[in-house]
Amino acid sequence: MPFTYSTSFREAACVRLVAGERPEELHGELKVAIATLYRWKKQALIDAGLRSGTKSFEPDTLARAQQRIKDLEDELELVKAASDLFNGNEVVRPKGSARSSAD
Repeated sequence: MPFTYSTSFREAACVRLVAGERPEELHGELKVAIATLYRWKKQALIDAGLRSGTKSFEPDTLARAQQRIKDLEDELELVKAASDLFNGNEVVRPKGSARSSAD
């Protein structure tokens, strides 16, 4: 299981990285892997607008579109089920009914 750092810890490290401190310098002090610090720095530069890339706080456009499609498909299924129910296409039996479906 990967180790997770608190948001405040990561933000403080990112501020120092963007300010110009090298990951090798922070590695000894913060006890965080150098590769992790480089990854944090890269994302912090993107978030600050100093480097091109997808910002961490902006959801991907494709992912948003796919979620919207799924939501609309789920809604359509509910509408179809309600339509069948109200048009008499689907038989609704009372809960706890002792009668068989052959009656």
